Amino acid sequence: MPELELNVFLDGTFIGVVSQNQSGNVGFTYDESYRRRIHATPLSLSMPVTRASHPARVVLPFLQGLLPDSAGRLDELGREFHTSAANPLQLLRHIGGDVAGAVQILPPDVSPSDAGQRQRDIQRLDDAALTELIADVVDNADTWGTRDDGRWSLAGAQPKLALFRDDDGWGIPRDATPTTHILKPAVLPYVEHDVNEYVTMTAARAVGLRVADAGLLTTDRGDRVFVAARYDRRLVGDRWQRRHQEDFCQALSVDPARKYQSDGGPGFAAMAQLIDTFPGIDQRRASQRALFDAMVFNVSAANTDAHAKNYSILLDAERAELAPLYDLGTHLAYPSTRPLTSAMKVGDEYRLDAIGIRDFVGVGRKLRIPADEAESRVNDIRSGLAAAFAGAAAQIAMPDERAVATRIAESVADYAAARGWID
Repeated sequence: MPELELNVFLDGTFIGVVSQNQSGNVGFTYDESYRRRIHATPLSLSMPVTRASHPARVVLPFLQGLLPDSAGRLDELGREFHTSAANPLQLLRHIGGDVAGAVQILPPDVSPSDAGQRQRDIQRLDDAALTELIADVVDNADTWGTRDDGRWSLAGAQPKLALFRDDDGWGIPRDATPTTHILKPAVLPYVEHDVNEYVTMTAARAVGLRVADAGLLTTDRGDRVFVAARYDRRLVGDRWQRRHQEDFCQALSVDPARKYQSDGGPGFAAMAQLIDTFPGIDQRRASQRALFDAMVFNVSAANTDAHAKNYSILLDAERAELAPLYDLGTHLAYPSTRPLTSAMKVGDEYRLDAIGIRDFVGVGRKLRIPADEAESRVNDIRSGLAAAFAGAAAQIAMPDERAVATRIAESVADYAAARGWID
């Protein structure tokens, strides 16, 4: 007999039950009526609807991927809810109402209507309340804050919080309304990462990559915050919808603790093989080119943290496509005495200064991109990199943040010039 059963919804639609037995093993079983739908979206590419039940080896990595990577944050959640920080399903029982993608994981006494229909009960935040909320995260960065202001879960290692925003300002959902934005305050040791992430994201868009919308804000206390609009949320009519997504660790059933290839995580070859299975030739080809461009940009911009959890897939019925990029940042913003390395091998190389055109073309071949097209794209991205960062810095109105961004852009320009990408 299961010790715990939770209902799983995709944007308010009941799709099945995730359970845990007394030995701690988890499993997921699709609802039969959902499986019979013509265009049923899978919970994960690792859990196709053609199979009714799925075992722990694929379910557990998916659940783990919905939780923070921060041990401190997990421990805090465990204390708050009087459960083990090492038990993902017990944690999601309390915070599974708003996670990445369209998923809601809810106790049995919460009905599908509660999960998906009641919306717009928002606790509004004025400037003082927002300042207090951000200050709590900054001052308690190890645990991502001490306040109980929502039932959301965000993956990743950096302290962050999720809030709702519309024309009336910021707020905390008190019903089924999803959060719409992710806020990442600048905290030690990431004191300038808000600006770094903003200019890197903006530069990526300038060279043709698809990225999440982003901005910067400063609270009344002076805390700086990077703000990203959630691409897995969209307003349709007067209702906010959750768009389903998963990261590549979840899709490949890899424990998020092994997100770096050097720790046994996925590399570009495994990701390319998965994209080969995407239904629909147009989405498949677009995703192959998008992943290639992202790889080239991340290597060229010295984004050393572009691991498999920082690439995601949008899922909608039979459609699958690479999601907009997120969590971008250049290591050139910080001094380093050691050679910089990529989170995933390009060809046979991890070291950024050892990765060359031949290595890129080799990965391009796995992504079914012709060699001449791959080489041309590498040259285009590299030659436009410095100008893209300079343009991103120029867009920032706040003087202090613009000064940081300009310094980052100058570091990128020096890096590009030293490698002959620009004159």
